[in-house]
Amino acid sequence: MKKLKYILLGLFVALTTSCNDDFLDNEPLSFLTTDQYYLTPNQIEIALNGVYNILSANQVQGFGNNSTFSRNMMVMLNGATDEAVVRDVNINPNYVDWGDGSFTAQSNFVNESWAFLYAGVNRANTLIERIESVEGFDGNRKEEIIAEARVLRGFYHMMLSMMHGGIPIYESTSEDPLKARNTIEEVYTSIIADYEYGYQILGNRAVILGRVNKWTAAGLLAKAHTYLASAKNSGLNGYLNINSFDWVDSNQHYTAAFTYTQDIINNSGYQLTPNYDYLFRETTKQQQYDENLFAVEGSNDPSTNVVNIVVNAFIPQGNVNVTGGGFGWYRPLSELYNKYIEADFRRDHNVTGNLNSVNNFEFIEGIKYFVPRNLPNLNVGFTCIGKYRMIDPSLKTLPNWASNINLPLLRYADILLLHAEAQFFLGDEPGARTTLSLVRERSVANGFTVADLNNAYQRGDFVQELLEERSRELCFENWRRIDLARFNKYDETINSLSTNGFYNERMVPVLQANWRSERVWFPIPTIQLDLNANLIQNQGY
Repeated sequence: MKKLKYILLGLFVALTTSCNDDFLDNEPLSFLTTDQYYLTPNQIEIALNGVYNILSANQVQGFGNNSTFSRNMMVMLNGATDEAVVRDVNINPNYVDWGDGSFTAQSNFVNESWAFLYAGVNRANTLIERIESVEGFDGNRKEEIIAEARVLRGFYHMMLSMMHGGIPIYESTSEDPLKARNTIEEVYTSIIADYEYGYQILGNRAVILGRVNKWTAAGLLAKAHTYLASAKNSGLNGYLNINSFDWVDSNQHYTAAFTYTQDIINNSGYQLTPNYDYLFRETTKQQQYDENLFAVEGSNDPSTNVVNIVVNAFIPQGNVNVTGGGFGWYRPLSELYNKYIEADFRRDHNVTGNLNSVNNFEFIEGIKYFVPRNLPNLNVGFTCIGKYRMIDPSLKTLPNWASNINLPLLRYADILLLHAEAQFFLGDEPGARTTLSLVRERSVANGFTVADLNNAYQRGDFVQELLEERSRELCFENWRRIDLARFNKYDETINSLSTNGFYNERMVPVLQANWRSERVWFPIPTIQLDLNANLIQNQGY
């Protein structure tokens, strides 16, 4: 057992110290030591690519398998909510765990995501430390690189904390790898400092499309501040002292969120792209760049191996080699479909039938996509998640299972929703409802008006209306679990799920039987507890 522990610790060290993977050029560089690398501006830029690479990395030092946003974390963060469940319990068990709420501290995905995100933190720290002795950058590029690395470090820490609560913070490579968990207060002090640095240093747009910029940092600041304020207001139970939100001044954090979102709205130049469905296709990236402040980038160059894998769970079920369909391992619940009215375009885009015909297709900017069949009702087994779409497989340069789609992490629509949230909690409910209306305007189907949506969607409880609108707009974009948690609505939501609908009838009783209040937090992976005796487990695991 002792020998195994040191083998695992060696793997962990390798994961968290490799920092040279380039998400555009995956030539192995790990044979170089840090003393041999980080010597020139070009090497620094490649190392920065390695920090970004964690968002969609296939592996880190041979470990894991698309363990962050390119696949596994999408499964972890979108399943077992009122939006999606696993299709049945007879598929890959790694997917079942997160789709029916049965995940444990031994679940593979939880350990892999932990290791990948901390690898990103360590890559950022190594870069920040090594860049100081490197000269020859153009203009203020050195400061920009540090700012980009800090924003990414803050994001990796934030995602770890939103999933697990208090976590060890690492702001340098010299810190003890066997640290105890920091409190959420300490974690967010670090996160906000990293984001604020990026907000002050970075420009309006990065030279390379898809890189973080000033407005990415501002939007992530709004995410952090609204998360803290809502968790405090709602009484989110941390179960452990390190997970407490008692220290939060919610008014202060909502004021900060309002300031950052207002700045983005007034000055960033980001906007709602006119076509909602163009945000989730492989070939409409220019429209996506108009709205996406931050995304997981994909490439259609097979040599780069930079792909996102939506085929398992997040596209309409169908033959991947014929229609560009998926496996359908995750399915939408009737609660999501029923949040929409017929007048809302988003309904029939996000919840669809399967891809079963080569004769039903459309052209989007001249590129062929197959079209899912219409749903007659929710009691049919071909009800699918339809949000993301892959092109006709005969046109692909990648393997048919792989996608070069950009997966959004932060969109302008989300900025508007966060702005509405801050407006409401700062006392401006009419202004908040006006902002919600701005989000809905794009989604009005032919023959209807935004007033039809506003009237149908209005609730006496604004928080309920806000959460429903966030689900309509942002479903399957990794925020639903976090939204239910921060507003302390998880228990209520799971317990109120109906059994009306094909996948509701099949899987809701399973999810409800597995659900416990403590599952609002993910567990600390067992393997990490074995490696580090200073870590403590979350309650219920």
